[in-house]
Amino acid sequence: MLISGIAIGFIFKFFFTHGFVLDSLLQALGFKLENLPYWLKDQRINNWSLVGTSVWRYFGQNMVLFIGAIMSVDTSLYEAAELDGANKFQQFKYVILPSIRTIITLNVILSITGSLSAFEQPYVITDGANGTGTYFVIMNRIAHTTQKVGLASAMAVILLLIIFACTILQKLFFKYIFRDAESDEESYKAMKARKKAEKAQKRLNRENVRLQKGVSG
Repeated sequence: MLISGIAIGFIFKFFFTHGFVLDSLLQALGFKLENLPYWLKDQRINNWSLVGTSVWRYFGQNMVLFIGAIMSVDTSLYEAAELDGANKFQQFKYVILPSIRTIITLNVILSITGSLSAFEQPYVITDGANGTGTYFVIMNRIAHTTQKVGLASAMAVILLLIIFACTILQKLFFKYIFRDAESDEESYKAMKARKKAEKAQKRLNRENVRLQKGVSG
């Protein structure tokens, strides 16, 4: 994440260029160069090459966010779930997912809005050629190559409205998806409180037994 998007674009431009890094690695595994596709020119796979670049760039950030969110889950919830006989999948569904739903929602929103405004990698790697032009790349070309600044400005406003609409729809979608998770989280909080009350009652009973033994002695 500390590497500039422009630098990443140049790295993967050479990585995917025909006969360079990726092709050299595949030739070392036994593939013939003439049988390998043009990763940035073949319209069947060039967009997948750009997708791989974005995945490589943002995978570390997403992993850190999800690991941090999972580690922040209260361990007593796992204990309560195990006492009720929940298996690992049920713990994931009813304990982990409700606890990290904010991070899930945030990552999906950032991913979709980021894909709508993707610019650096497509611009540097392919310059939008061979069907790889994103909305932002085409808008930049209209503004600075064809000098249609008014049209490009209108496209920017439309993009803003699209991102707003996608964000609102995603929030409504996740609110619907996690409606059961909220009630499950509340039930686990009630279960946690019940377990604590039971432990406190057991300690009180032990104290009463010791007091009774002391009085009788």
